[in-house]
Formats: sequence, C-alpha cells, structure tokens
Amino acid sequence: MNDLNLDNLLLNLLNLSSNDVTAISSSNVNGVAHLSVTLSHPSNPTCPVCGSSHLKSLGYYIKNIKLANDAFRNHLVSVRVPRRKCLECGTSISFTKGMNPYNSTISYDIVLKIMHLLQNPEITFTRCAELTGVSESTVVRTFDKHCHISRNTFPEALCIDEVYTKLTDHKEGNRFSKFSCVFYDFYNHQLIDILPSRTKSHLHHYFQSVSTSERAGVKYVVIDMYKPYSDIIRIYFKRAVICVDSFHVIKHLNDSLSKLRIRIMKSYDSSSLEYYLLKKWNFLLFDRHINLDNKGKMNHKIGYIVNRRQIRELILDIDPVLKTAWELKELYSDFNISSSYDQAKIDLPQLIQKFFAADIPEYREFASTLNNWRNEIINSFILYKGRRLNNGVAESLNSRISLLLFNTKGMRSSERRRKRILYAINRSGFSIK
Repeated sequence: MNDLNLDNLLLNLLNLSSNDVTAISSSNVNGVAHLSVTLSHPSNPTCPVCGSSHLKSLGYYIKNIKLANDAFRNHLVSVRVPRRKCLECGTSISFTKGMNPYNSTISYDIVLKIMHLLQNPEITFTRCAELTGVSESTVVRTFDKHCHISRNTFPEALCIDEVYTKLTDHKEGNRFSKFSCVFYDFYNHQLIDILPSRTKSHLHHYFQSVSTSERAGVKYVVIDMYKPYSDIIRIYFKRAVICVDSFHVIKHLNDSLSKLRIRIMKSYDSSSLEYYLLKKWNFLLFDRHINLDNKGKMNHKIGYIVNRRQIRELILDIDPVLKTAWELKELYSDFNISSSYDQAKIDLPQLIQKFFAADIPEYREFASTLNNWRNEIINSFILYKGRRLNNGVAESLNSRISLLLFNTKGMRSSERRRKRILYAINRSGFSIK
C-alpha cells in the first residue's frame, strides 16, 4: 500500500477528513514505527460553556490512539490535538473532531471490532483483547459503555426456562443463586430478558415492574414442571394459558425408565448376559430414531448373529416389568407425537390410569406428575400460528447461553452477564454513543 492510500486509510479509521488535518508524518524510534497526525485549528471556534469567541491558543496536546486495523497494528499513533482557553470563563477546550469516543484512547475502529467480536458466544473478553490488541479491562469497559440493552416487550406466546450459571454475584438469602431465569419469544425466537434468579420472591419483584397492560397481552406461557413458575403466572398473567413443555415430560419419563433398568441390571452378576445387555445396549430402549433392522453382526457375548431389533427383544425378555414399563413409555411417546388438543383431553386420563395400574415403583412419581399437571400438558397441544407450543426455542438458545457462560468461565456481575447474553443472542443493543 502506497503512502497516499495509507494516509487515507488512517484518516478513515480516525473518523477524520483531509480538511481536519494539517500534517501526517512518520518516524522510527528504537525500532517502533510512529505516526503523527496534526489536527487543524477550527475556524471561528466558540466556548461550549459560555459561547464566547474570545479564546486563547494553548498549542497542542498529544493523544495516543490504538487502531485495530492490521496495517497499523505495530504502529504507535499519536494525534496532536489543538487546545484553547476561554478568556471569559477560563474553560480549556480540546478540538478532537470526534476521532474517538470521549475520554478514550481507542479509535471507533477498535470499538466496532470489539462489539462485532462479542456478538459471537464463543469469544471471551480475553480472546477479544488478544484479537484487538488492547487490554481485557479495556474490552470490558468498552462493552459496558456501548452495550445498551433494555428488556424486550413480552410476546403473546412466552417461554420461561432456566440456565445453570457457574458463578454469580446474586444472593438469595445466604446462598448464591445457581440458576438464571430466561424469557423467550416462542414465535420469533428472540431472547426477551434474563434474570439472575428463578426464585419466587425474585420473580414477584420483577413482574411487579411490568405494566398490567403488557402482562395482559400474554396469551400463552410455556414452562417446565417447576411449581413456582405456575404460581407466579397465575398471579401476574391471569389471562394466559399455562402449557408444560413436552420435552421435560418425556425426559422425566425416560429418567424413570432408566432408574428401573439400573435396578434390574444391578440384580444380575456383572459378568452375566443380562447385565451386558442392560449396560451396553440400553440406548435401544430410548432411541426411537435408530435403525433397528440393520444387517446382523456376530455378537460373541450373545453367541450368534443379531441385529439391533433382536437385541432389544432380548433386553425386554429379561424382566416382564421392564417390558411393561417400556411399552408404557412407547404409548406415551406416541401420544406426545400424534395427539391433538381435543384428543389429548380423552387420551391423557386413560394413559394416567395405565401408569397407576402398572404399579411400577419407578413410575409412581411420574404418574403423579402427569395427574398433577394434566391440564397444562393438554394445553401444550394447542397450536399457535400453526406450531405446537413448546420450549424448543429455549432449549436451543440455552445451549448457546451455556456455551457463552462456559467460555467466559462465569461472569460474577449478573448485570454484565445479562447484557452479554442478550447482545450475543439477539445481536442487537450496540450504540456508538
């Protein structure tokens, strides 16, 4: 790049025009490349405090500025800024011409690069500092200064979920809060807000600050089976229909079946065929998408050629209780996939009766859960704008939030963590001011 193009690039990065500068010079001191930019004196300046035009020149002061562009990464850029003093009120005035943020030594170029990098959940403050050539504290200060995020308006279909926070500065009583409460827009997949705690007292305090008219606009709320959520919704979202996320119901069911599998497995010797099947091939009881009719292979533990479907049959033949439990799991899974809102009102009570009638110890709690949350589970079959209400968007975004928290190794400042998550997920909230 020739000197003219380099000078033009430098002016562009400093947010200056050729009319703002009287001279650009370069030098090399002790092996370090120096660039000096002299700003021009403004014509007919006035005091910003009193408006007087009686100003006395104080010469220049030197302002060192960092640039993110690779062409200037190893350069020391110094700007000679004209100064004047008001003879009326005594104010000292510097004419920086908006080349960088107020009271900062980094250029707008670096600010833009920092804020762009921090939209990526995988980029930590430390990594951002390495990529921009500034300190980590500068990155943090820049983010705090230029990230302005307020809560989004609550949508008609609201998803509520939580995410585990490794470190936090928020206390509930004598204990630090381990879970943050997260609000999502079901339809638009936007993050609405994130709270440092999911406790009932904190949710009470939060929703009291939301207007009654805004809360009245929420028609559906999707939650997991966390009772404080349903209690709070009934208080602050009186018109909303509460729906239980189907993913959490299925997870509870699979966990119950897994407990039964482990109990039966432990009743056999670890060298037995039964133990081997229940240990190594247990995924065949849960995975509904795997190809069971694969080409058979020789299994030396079993003693003959088998495919996955045959192995599953061997597992189910180990214990009649396990087979009954698996069949009930399949019944509920089919119901969850194929039922409708009206049909669920008929099918779910019948399923609950079957779970209770089976009297399997590991299923007793699950059967009670179905019974206690039956209305909310039925409500989950409601279609909103052609889609079944669920927390799928929450689970998807939660993985990105968890990645962000892991890569930042936990932010102790709950407000900074909130801003970083909202900024990285929604990719908005940046202001140059």
